[in-house]
Formats: sequence, structure tokens, C-alpha cells
Amino acid sequence: MRFLNGVRLRGRFGILSEPNVKPLASATLLNAAGNNVYVIVLTWLAYDITDSPLAVGFVVGLRFIPIMVMGVISGAVSDRMHRPTVLRLYALWYTGLSFAFTCLLYWWEVNLIHILIYMFLLGLAFSFGPNARRAIYGDSVSKDRVVDALALDGAAFSLGHLMMPAVVAFVLAAYGATTAFAIQCVLYSAMTALAFSVKLPRRQVESSREHSSFLKSVGEGISYARSQTGIRRVLIISSLLALFGDNFLLAVAPIVSRDVFDSGAAGVGVLVAGGAIGGIIGPAILIAMRRPVGALGALVGSIAVKALGMVLFAFAPSLALGLVAFIILSAMSPAQKALLDGYIQLAVPSEYRGRIGSLNQMARGVAALAAFLAGVMVQFLGIWLAIVAAGVLIAFIGVWALAGLRHHRIDGW
Repeated sequence: MRFLNGVRLRGRFGILSEPNVKPLASATLLNAAGNNVYVIVLTWLAYDITDSPLAVGFVVGLRFIPIMVMGVISGAVSDRMHRPTVLRLYALWYTGLSFAFTCLLYWWEVNLIHILIYMFLLGLAFSFGPNARRAIYGDSVSKDRVVDALALDGAAFSLGHLMMPAVVAFVLAAYGATTAFAIQCVLYSAMTALAFSVKLPRRQVESSREHSSFLKSVGEGISYARSQTGIRRVLIISSLLALFGDNFLLAVAPIVSRDVFDSGAAGVGVLVAGGAIGGIIGPAILIAMRRPVGALGALVGSIAVKALGMVLFAFAPSLALGLVAFIILSAMSPAQKALLDGYIQLAVPSEYRGRIGSLNQMARGVAALAAFLAGVMVQFLGIWLAIVAAGVLIAFIGVWALAGLRHHRIDGW
């Protein structure tokens, strides 16, 4: 009973009363919902135009190239500028691109080059926006609720991806790509309006407006990360967990669905839908339970649950049990991201948050290799042993996280 009393659901979900949380989380929800339009419509158009799976893969992957290239540069911009301004420019960029592409679809014939340019420009903006948003949470929210705010943001992102794909697919089939992009214009416009409602005193960023050169500012961010043992360990943990995150699961889902569950493409759809549900459940559990067990306990516990979930998924004899395992696995990823992002926002001074946050974003960029890693492991180990091996490796990450971060605890985490 004492443990249950410590949960205090009403108090934990009072995070909505914190400054900027409502507009930021709402903007994230609309951003994620709008993103489904370009993911579904542009991949469909690319395949329809070219009949090439390679073209589809290139369209999806191109968005991540600017993220990796810009890296710490985007973080330095976030540290040197007023962060709400960076967020507003990001929202305006997304909205402007959406309106431009909608006009292109309406008046001209779209080809693959148009789609690739759109995805590249989108990735360019993505290098700046989410990192600035997380730093604003760190600047706005009281220390003991930063992790909760980031968890809520992750839940909003998952909710946007849960509710929109079916709507976008229906609109695309019934009314065409132009109408689907018109819906995206509305969603991104609302996101922009919310971004302009975010308020943060400019005095909080004055200390970052130094007279040092921009390149020196970038170097200072890297040097700071190298000098902080706890930050270095968090960045490594982020990259290792990204290797066995959502992209790894999405890569093995069709293999398991066909060869183990004998469920075909329908089984893949069931698993992916379960993953979206898990993306909402995980942050909610984290918000409710973090205080009783502590942030480090929640992180290590989530890693342990993920390792066990991998084993359950490997041994699942049916799609129903596999779905349960997939929901568990998908619930842990956003919770872990919130905890690791929270550590950075709490441990790093405001004038460095943008640059260290961008390093964390780059560390998670190894997720692009996760599908390749899954393919290699399944090819050489077989599906059952590959998933079990992934579970064992995740367990080792948890042990390493506990051994390292218990010596580097910080206030509010």
C-alpha cells in the first residue's frame, strides 16, 4: 500500500500545469500527425512513379542525411538563439514546405526529384526543431518534472502516429495526394500557431550569446560532452538502445509474421499497430511510476523489461502472444528516450543544452543501421536466436547503465 500511495497519479499527471507543456505537447501531436502524410503519400508516389523499391528506400532515408550532417551545428544555433524563435522557424519551414508541395501537386506533375528535394528540406528543418523543443522543456519545467514532460511529449508523438495513418491512407485512396497534403497544411498551420504561443524569457539565453566564433561554439559543445563522464555514458547508452529500438523491431516483424506466426502481411499490420499503442502506454507508465522507483531504477527496469520482452517475442507461439510482447517492447523505447533526454536537460547548463542535445540526436542516428543489423543477425543466426541474442545484449546494456550512472546521479533525476 505504501508503494501504491507513492504513485500519486493525480500529482504525476499535473505536469500539464507546468509552463509551456500544453502548447509544446500539442504541437508535437500535430507535428506527428502531419508527418504521416508525407511518409505515406510520398512513399506511395515514389513507388507509383518509378516502380522501384530502391527509390522508396531512398525517399525514406534521405530525411536523415541532413540530421547527421548538421549535427552539433543545429545545437549551436539552439544555444546561440532564442529557443522559441528556433521552434517557430522550424514550424514555419514545415508549414511553408507543405503549402508549396500542395500547390505543386495541384498545378504541376510531380516527379521523383520534387519528392527528394522535399524530403531533404524537411530533414534540414528536423535537425533544428525537436532539439530546441526538448531544450525548452529543460528551461521551462521544474526539475522534478522534466522527465515527465519529455515522457508526455513522447506519448503525444506516438498518439499522432497511431491515429493518422488509416485516415491518410483512406484520403489518399479516395481523394488523392493533393487532398492529403491539404490536410497536412491544416495540421502544420495549427502546430505553428502553438509554437508562437510558447513563451520563454530571453534572459535565459543571454549567457550563450558570447562573442566567440560559431565554429568555436561547436567545439566547446563537443569538449563539454567529452569532459562529463555521465553525459558520455548517456550518449553511448542512447546509441546502443537505438540499435535495438523501433527500427530493429520493424525489420524483424515481417519475418516473424510470415515464418513463425504464419500471419502474412496482416500480421505485420497487427504488430505495427500494437507498437503504436505501446508508444502511448510506456510514457504514461513512466509518468505514474518514476517517483517511487527513481529515474535510474526506471531506466534499468525498462531495459530489463525490454530484454525479457525480446525473449517473450522469440518464444511466442502465436500472433496474439507476439502482439503482447511487441506492445511491451514498443512501450519501453519512448520511456527510455524520455529518461535519457531528461538526464541531459537536467545535467547540462542551459547554455550547452542545444549542443549536447544535438549530440544525443546524432547518437540515436545509428538507428538507421538497426534494420541492417537485424537482417544480418537473422541471416546468420536465424530468427529465434537473433531475437534472443538481442535480448541478451540489451540486458548487458542495462547492467552497464546501472554500473555507470549510479555514480553520476543528479537533482531531479
